[in-house]
Amino acid sequence: MFNLFKKNNAFPKETEAGNIYIKDDHLFYEDHAHEESVDLTLLKYAYVEVLAGKPYLFLFDYRQHYIPVGQQGFSKIYPVLTERFGFDDALFYKTIASKKEQKYRIWIAKRTENYTISTETRTDYVKGFEVLSTPPVFISWDTTYEELLKLNIGHLYQSEFETSYFRFDYPIRIGSLMIDILEFYYDTNERQNIGVQSYFTTLYAESNTDKSYYDLRKLWLDQIPTAIDDAGYERDDQKYLTFDLGGISLSICYTYDVESQYDDGGTSLMINNHRDYANAILSDKLALDPQTTQILQLKTLLGFQPDYRNNAHVIGLPLLLEKKAKHQQAAWLADDNTFGFTGDQYAILFDREDVHKIIIQNVLPAKGGGYVELSVWLKSENLITIYYGEQGALDEYVQPLQELLGVEVETPEPYYNC
Repeated sequence: MFNLFKKNNAFPKETEAGNIYIKDDHLFYEDHAHEESVDLTLLKYAYVEVLAGKPYLFLFDYRQHYIPVGQQGFSKIYPVLTERFGFDDALFYKTIASKKEQKYRIWIAKRTENYTISTETRTDYVKGFEVLSTPPVFISWDTTYEELLKLNIGHLYQSEFETSYFRFDYPIRIGSLMIDILEFYYDTNERQNIGVQSYFTTLYAESNTDKSYYDLRKLWLDQIPTAIDDAGYERDDQKYLTFDLGGISLSICYTYDVESQYDDGGTSLMINNHRDYANAILSDKLALDPQTTQILQLKTLLGFQPDYRNNAHVIGLPLLLEKKAKHQQAAWLADDNTFGFTGDQYAILFDREDVHKIIIQNVLPAKGGGYVELSVWLKSENLITIYYGEQGALDEYVQPLQELLGVEVETPEPYYNC
C-alpha cells in the first residue's frame, strides 16, 4: 500500500530550467528567466491547472503566479507548501497526472466574517456612513478628501503595487450594515476639494462562499427599491448588482470559479460617487492680468479631455480667456510662469517649472480614423492629454506654442491607428 501511495503521488520529470526555493515567508521561482516571488503571508488561494498539456501550481497573493510543476526544484518545495497550508493533495496529484486542460482549487485562506447586519432598520445610508470611533463620527458622502484626512480617523498606506490608499482605523456602519474595513484610493495629484469618488472593501462570510453577496443583496433589495433586470446581472460565473441612492451607487459583485476566473470567497463592495461638484470648480475663477497675459487662439475644432474629478490642474475658465478667446480653444502664458489651455467651461493650469515637454501626436487612419492629441508631460512622469482633434489640426501651432510657452513641443513620428 505504501508503494502504491508513493506511485500515485509522483511528480513529472523536472525538465524545465529554474530554481524554486523558499526563504523565510517567500517562495521564489523563475518565469521567463526572471526571478519572481510569492509572499506566502498574503496567500489567498491556490489552484492546480493543466494548460496546453502542462501542469501548473497557481498561487495568488496580490497577483497571479503560474509555477510549472516541471520546473527544477518543484518536488522539494511542494511538500513544504502543503504541510504549511494543507493543500488538497489527492486532487493535486490526480490533476498533474493528466494532460487534459482543467483547473481546481486546492486551498483557500479561511477568513473571519468581517461584516454584520443589524436587525434594526437604519436608512441614513442615503446621507453617508458612520465611523464607529469613540465618539462616532458621521461622514457625509459629500465630505471631501482634504476634510477626511483632517479627522484623524484613518491612515494612508501604500499597497504592494506602490499605490496609495486611505483606510479607516475603525469599523464602519452603512445603514444597517457594519463592516470591519473601508478604504479609498488616494492620489495627491488628484482633486482634493470634492467628495471622495469611490470607497471599497471585500466582505467575507465565515463559509468563504457567496453568502456575503446574498446577505447584502437581501438587505438592500428590502430597503432600496431596485429592479434586478435594470441593476446588473446574475450569471453562473458572476453576480453583480448596483443600488442607486441618488448620485451614490452601492455595488456588490461575486465571482465564481469558472474557466477564466477564480473564486476567492469574497464579495467586492464598491461605493461610487457620481454627484456633480462642478459649481465648486466653476465659481472660483482665476484672475489673469490683461496687460501681461499672452494668449494664442487655436482656430480649429478641439475636444478638451481633462476631467475636474480626477485632475487637480483643472480650473474654471478664466474670465479673461472667456472674453478674449470667445468660443475658440486657446493657450495662455501668465507673468508668473504659469500657463494653461482652455475648454468650453473649464481650463487646465500648469506651472512651467513642473512641465517636461508638450507632445503633439498625429495618428494616421488605418482600421480606425486619424486624429491628433496634444498632451502635457510633467516632470513627475504623468502624461495628461489636453486636446483631441482631427489629424494635422495642430501642425501649424507647434512653433507658436513653443515660442509662447517656452516649453519644448515634441512631434513624434505619426503611427497608424491599427
